[in-house]
Amino acid sequence: MIYLLRHGESVENLSRTLSYRKVDGPLTENGVQQARQAAAWLAGRPIRRIYASPLQRASQTAQIAGQQLGLEYTIAEDLREIDCGALEGRNDVEAWESFRRVILGWFSGDLEACCQSGETGRQALERFARFMHSLPDEGDTLVVGHGGIFAWGLMQLCHDLKPTSARELYLSNASLVLVQRTPDGFSCIQWGLSDHLDRPGMIDVPEELRLGE
Repeated sequence: MIYLLRHGESVENLSRTLSYRKVDGPLTENGVQQARQAAAWLAGRPIRRIYASPLQRASQTAQIAGQQLGLEYTIAEDLREIDCGALEGRNDVEAWESFRRVILGWFSGDLEACCQSGETGRQALERFARFMHSLPDEGDTLVVGHGGIFAWGLMQLCHDLKPTSARELYLSNASLVLVQRTPDGFSCIQWGLSDHLDRPGMIDVPEELRLGE
């Protein structure tokens, strides 16, 4: 089993700031508690290794999980969040709408679309797929990263993940996706598991940006 864990709530989540590569704040106090709750849920499962995005919010979540599981974590560059280029650090409606158009373009088949100075859908998919296919077969793996790259990458890699809208692919902070290997690639067993959290996570993107088909 591969457990993909979105990081706990970060300071950029509170301000809804596009923070995919350089803007790199820590977890909030609530985010630390979310990470602890996720780690407690994972305890006792046969997890042999932990990988994390290099961004602070993910590596901090992985460190908390590792302390619970008795494991060190490994930084994986390919787990970085989608690079939104010139939109980095913005939280205005226009920036989010520009980002939304690019992402929905990817889901519509335009893999060469990108934000100014950002990466294309093809580039984002290639690096995430490279990471997933490199994972060892022995034992379970915990992967700590970001909602955007998880949604985009797994949508392409898991043959049975077929949401009817972009909203269904939204992952709240510290929620989990459970994935298994199959002869054809990967299968999504559960999406957005959050029963381990004592309260729902905040919605860190504008509501209208989760509704596109």
